[in-house]
Amino acid sequence: MTASNVNEDYFCLSQNLTVRAITVVQQELLEFLSKNNSATIGFADDTQVDLSFIQLMEAARIYAGTAGKSIALARPADGPVLNVLKRGGFLEGMTAEDTKFWLHEGGIQ
Repeated sequence: MTASNVNEDYFCLSQNLTVRAITVVQQELLEFLSKNNSATIGFADDTQVDLSFIQLMEAARIYAGTAGKSIALARPADGPVLNVLKRGGFLEGMTAEDTKFWLHEGGIQ
């Protein structure tokens, strides 16, 4: 990858990642993935998040895997995103792939 295209795969999410706005986010993400072979997903520290965002990311991971594309978070889940993962019970029983995607860790300790 050359320096000129380092950030071409970066997709910055809106600050509202809740059920009221997730349909628009989904459409934008699908459009982005249709034009790119990989996507690095960024989100702000103060993003509003609920389970619909977690569902969208899981669906995007499945779609990317079946379409020969890759998807990753720009940074490990923290703040509101990590809180939703905890409250939703997603941190228990994570696979190594899940842990790598959400927490940027090599495996569950």
